[in-house]
Amino acid sequence: MIRLHALAFVSILSTMPILAQGIGNIQAQARNGQVFITWNEKDLPPNATIAIYHDKKPINNIANARLLAKDILPGSARNWWKDSRSFNPNKPDPNYKPTGFIIENNTKPLDPNTGLHVHTVDEQTSGAAFFAVAWDKQLIATSNPINAKQERVSPVWTGSEPAPEKDCAKGKALRLVLHGRGGGGVSNTNYTFFANKEQGWREGLAFDFKVNFGKDVVDIVPMDRTWINRFVKESADSRDHCNAINSWWFGYNTNINETTNTPEIIVDNYTQKWILAVLDWANEYLGTDPNRNYLTGGSMGGSASIAFGLQFPERFAALYAMVPVYEYTWEGCSTSKSLTAARLACACGPMKTTTAKMTNGQNVLDYMNGRLNIANAKADTPPIFATNGRKDASIPWNNNPGFYDEANKARQAFAVFWNDGNHGMTSQAPDDVKAWNSHIFKYALNKSFPAFSNSSDNKNYGNGTPEDGDLVGWINRGMDWINLIDTKDKYQITIIANYPGIVYPINVDVTLRRRQQFLPKPGDKLSLDINGKTQAFTMPNDAILTIPRVAITSPEGTTIIITK
Repeated sequence: MIRLHALAFVSILSTMPILAQGIGNIQAQARNGQVFITWNEKDLPPNATIAIYHDKKPINNIANARLLAKDILPGSARNWWKDSRSFNPNKPDPNYKPTGFIIENNTKPLDPNTGLHVHTVDEQTSGAAFFAVAWDKQLIATSNPINAKQERVSPVWTGSEPAPEKDCAKGKALRLVLHGRGGGGVSNTNYTFFANKEQGWREGLAFDFKVNFGKDVVDIVPMDRTWINRFVKESADSRDHCNAINSWWFGYNTNINETTNTPEIIVDNYTQKWILAVLDWANEYLGTDPNRNYLTGGSMGGSASIAFGLQFPERFAALYAMVPVYEYTWEGCSTSKSLTAARLACACGPMKTTTAKMTNGQNVLDYMNGRLNIANAKADTPPIFATNGRKDASIPWNNNPGFYDEANKARQAFAVFWNDGNHGMTSQAPDDVKAWNSHIFKYALNKSFPAFSNSSDNKNYGNGTPEDGDLVGWINRGMDWINLIDTKDKYQITIIANYPGIVYPINVDVTLRRRQQFLPKPGDKLSLDINGKTQAFTMPNDAILTIPRVAITSPEGTTIIITK
């Protein structure tokens, strides 16, 4: 097969009939910031690769045209999300009938035997532009210019009922629900998002998600799978031996469509980028409240919640993470043979022997290190509510205490419950801990809250070895607040602590986070009143307002009033 660069000297116009073997009948439509390009195919070899080009002038050859995408396989209009063979080729569905992608709301799927590419309009393709599809010695091009413009990209509605209308979820909270490593295969989704060139190893990749509209909360359930044209046979995880791999809700080797065994491992957080784009769309189009975006998930999804929340603290109000990884290391421990960094290595490359770097040069393991991220946070991080099991065979316990230490030292909002259970331990947690899943909705990006540290009620999580620490324990369990007032001259809050079996008194340091109006400067003289007892207080130089050793002696709590 002739390489694509040879196409500069060849031209077959779209007006010609399709050949006995080849491509033809190119069509292009522009809407919602994207151009949807389709074409017919006949008898292409399975290993054929197709490329997409653009020019402001009619395209007769590709000498001066701009390459938009390459390595597109035949039958790219087939919706691989609906095909079980994409995820488990060893167990094909005998009743499977291929279907095509839906590229416009409330329309029929494309013919799965045809081609599709979705280009996200950029500065160069905005306005009148021509597009072309190239394979081997063939080139088909649009005969008329396509008028497109840069604007917010909208995912395509694939549900059977009418597409949701703009502002249909006005003012509701939005919760991202992130699945575990085994999920993300054939599923009942109702939106497809076609990514731009920054959100995948090539532009036009399709990502599915589902939107559930509740009374007060909209749940977005994305699927963490990426089509990469091949089986990742070099991966130690057999679940990557398919064409659609998990990315740990993060990203992968920029060369993943060819190999992850690259001499230099360069990784981009593609998955985080497309999910944040969907979040922006939901806040803008569905009308959800951008101050009330939340994260929840278990296992890989819980790990991603920790990463997202600490890497993008300005986007999320709070999160609930079940059995998450906090820190990715190669060290094993006696309670687990899993090496947590190996989970990232499946999509990134041989990270144990080669340092993997982000596209900006940052070490990948540092970027994903929750312990470092919370210790070095420059802003108020989203409150984290989490569960962990000391005998979890997937999430080594020995990595957890370091994160607990740093969260406490950083005076960021964090609560955790652990027991001597395994990966499914959350189901054994007390009811008040399970209620954290809904407690997160108390938080908002435009509202202040207290963070608790050094509580006398905290249990001993030990040093990470199986024999050290309490088998069942918690940090900041039952800590809460009521009656918060945040004005220019006054901050008032009542701190409470309560759960079944609690023993008073409890002493805890209280840090007032996300203050909106009460913003004294370092060195300002303040008046501090705790349950009616007044004392002088000076605003610290770091501008972090912490009241140490607040005593809580009853379920009614302790009231703190600070005035200028």
